[in-house]
Amino acid sequence: MSAMYDQIQALCRQNATNITAMCRALGIPRSVLSELRSGRTKALSVHNLKKIAEYFDVPVDSLSRAAQPAALAVFPPPEDYFTSLYMEARELNEENRRKLLDLAHILLLAQRQQTGAVQTARQEEVQ
Repeated sequence: MSAMYDQIQALCRQNATNITAMCRALGIPRSVLSELRSGRTKALSVHNLKKIAEYFDVPVDSLSRAAQPAALAVFPPPEDYFTSLYMEARELNEENRRKLLDLAHILLLAQRQQTGAVQTARQEEVQ
């Protein structure tokens, strides 16, 4: 059983509910928590973590800390980056969505410059 599942189960008990009822109330498939309990899944998506944290009125990191080191607590698996980014961005106001997009452009430009510098260095080595 996972530490995160144990934490969620304890919150359910403290709030006189159970995992199934919580999942039903939040629209989270019960199988998501079953996978977590069995260890087939190591962590929940950021979106589901936020739903559960809001349901119990606790900080998200109190749930994620149970399963992972704090520095890795809110990072989804690589295949979920786009979904997680989308879910997070949906909650931003228009101004902050624009800032997020600006930040993405800045990071992309920096990456391109770094890649270009590496390619230029390789070309010089070949000559």
